[in-house]
Amino acid sequence: MKAAALWLLVLSVMLVLVGYVVALLVSCDLWHTHSYYCDAIPKFSKYYAENIRGHLFAGFLALGGFLLSLKTFIVVTMKENVYDDEKYIENWEAQSKLNPALKLYAPLKQLSDFLFYAIFASIFSAILQMSLGLFEHWIASAIAVWSAIYATLLLAWCLILIKRNLDTWFTYLDAN
Repeated sequence: MKAAALWLLVLSVMLVLVGYVVALLVSCDLWHTHSYYCDAIPKFSKYYAENIRGHLFAGFLALGGFLLSLKTFIVVTMKENVYDDEKYIENWEAQSKLNPALKLYAPLKQLSDFLFYAIFASIFSAILQMSLGLFEHWIASAIAVWSAIYATLLLAWCLILIKRNLDTWFTYLDAN
């Protein structure tokens, strides 16, 4: 579970690095100048400050608050409707005989943990937009954008986990 969060962290860092390289190739003509920095890079921080920072702050603050209020509802609903279902428990008991390491509520715990990570990353990203993002330096802007990318990746992973849980739920609903 934590490994998936770390992979998403690595992926978000890689996306920011790829974005930096693409910016160098497009804006700075890296092939001809052979420079890893050019005068166009600081323009990003000005563009970020004028056009992106406020929207990221408002969006991730709202997202964090929304997920925070919805987390308990999602987890409790999934527990009652999926993991406490008799057919699910029978299926789990049969599978746990083959693999005793299986936990009854493991998928639900994974969903709960990733919702927590997404909430934390969203609120942390909003805070970075209005703290570190106020410095008009391209590195500060890149870190603030990276935090938004990481929060978005965590949110996307939460959506995948919710989809898996819903698919399980619908499978047991169809069986009845």
